This record gives sequence, C-alpha cells and structure tokens, in this order.
Amino acid sequence: MNTQDPVNTGEFRTTEEPLTGYISGVTFDRKEVQYSLIDGEPTFEGDIILDLLDEESDEPRPKGVVVTGHRWTNGIIPYEIDPALPNPNRVHGAIAHWEEFTIIRFVQRTAANASQHPNYVRFRPSGGCSSSIGMRGSGRQHINLASGCSLGNTIHEIGHTVGLWHEQSRADRNNWITVHTSHITASHAHNFNQHITDGDDVGPYDYASIMHYPKKAFSKDGQDTITTKGGEPIGQRTALSAGDIATVWHIYHKLVKGEQQMSMKFASGSTTPGATNWVKYSNTGIY
Repeated sequence: MNTQDPVNTGEFRTTEEPLTGYISGVTFDRKEVQYSLIDGEPTFEGDIILDLLDEESDEPRPKGVVVTGHRWTNGIIPYEIDPALPNPNRVHGAIAHWEEFTIIRFVQRTAANASQHPNYVRFRPSGGCSSSIGMRGSGRQHINLASGCSLGNTIHEIGHTVGLWHEQSRADRNNWITVHTSHITASHAHNFNQHITDGDDVGPYDYASIMHYPKKAFSKDGQDTITTKGGEPIGQRTALSAGDIATVWHIYHKLVKGEQQMSMKFASGSTTPGATNWVKYSNTGIY
C-alpha cells in the first residue's frame, strides 16, 4: 500500500507516513504537529483540515506554519450545500441542533447575498468526515461528508468549524483518560499527540463531549485505545453536551448581539448528554 493512501474511515482517516508542520492559532504560536495528507489536504487527528503555509511564503507547502481559524463574525456562519452531497437532511438537522442549543446562527449563502458573505462553509461530498478549525478568512472552506457520515458526525464537524478542538487533546487529559499505544499502529499514534496546551480549555474535562474520540479510535486490533479513569463512556455522536454548549457560549457570547444570546434553548431542560452540568457551569461564573 502507498504510505500516503488513507486508512480507516469517517472521522478517523490517517496515513502510514505522517508529515510534520507547525500550528499557530488565536492564542498560541508555532506548535509542532504531525499530520496526514489526505485527498490533498493536510489532516490532523483524523478529521481536522489544516492550512499549511510556508514560513516565508503564502504558497502551500508540505511543511510550514498552520494558521488556524478565527471566530465567525457575530457568531454567524454562512453556508452552501453542494447539490451532489448525499442526504442533505443531515446538514439541515445538524444546523437545527446547533441553533437550538447554542448562540451560533447559520445563513444560507445565495447568489443574491453572496457579496455580504465572502467567508463561508460549503458542505461537500468526500471520502470521510472533516473540517477546518474556525473561520479561515480566505473565502470558501469546506465541511467534507462521506455518505456514511451521520447526523452526529455532521454536528461534530460543525463543532470544528465553530472553533472546537478534540476534547482528548486538552492539557489536562492525562488526569482523565489513558491512551493505550499498544493497540495503535505506531505510524497512527501521532493522532493522539497532546497538542493543545495553551490555556484554551474551558470548564472541566467533558467525557460527554461530542468532540471526544471514542474508545476504539484508530484501534489496530479492536481493543480500546482510550479508557477513562472511572469507566465513563466517551465518543458519543448524538448531541452537543452541556460542556460543549458552555464552551461555545464562553467563546462567542461577547461577539453576538443580545437577541441572539437570548434565543438559545437552555440545556437544563433538554435531553442533551451531560445536561446536568449546565447549572454547575452557569453558577461558577464561567460565562
């Protein structure tokens, strides 16, 4: 097999030969990362698309600096849906879920309003599920969805587009989970590297997060690659958790208008996983 042929599916695509680059974001600068080149796109942790720039040029290069996205203006994400995308209802359902439980809003981009929305997301068919972190600010960016990417996968990928990283990449993750490298192919282990140690973590570690890897992510033998300290379940792809919702509020509540802040549905009255944590978040003043 070619070492750059992708293996695994969905959110967990990787290659046998990782490449090296640097990542720079809103609150941090120059972190070395390893990534896979999948369908011509530098892909990090299985489903995060990176913008690789040469350190002295604006031209894409195999090794360089990654500038991760910024926050979406006013918390509004303009979008298009590729007509060739199978099952567009999963996109409509995911958008409805985000609008019901968070202050993020979506507006469909059309020929009539295109000039008002130069930066936007296009949902398009692909071989896996993937997206960029935040607003790239360079025009169109993509959320890639294979036919097998579910409604929950779509909610997850929108999470990256909003600006969320994977939960298990938090700085404190070793206090909450154990990564079992013996069950991971050595060349795939870079997908578990702990990169995000820059103070971006919001709230307590959230096993219920829709942004958390499942327990068998990148497993080579069907055994668990991640276990939690108390046997808690991880990796659900059903709904945003209370912790996810609180994090999005923390990131965006100062950027959106008052009407938008008041229009969200509070998680304490929902069936969202982990919703009982919502009161804890609000009472501790994390907002």
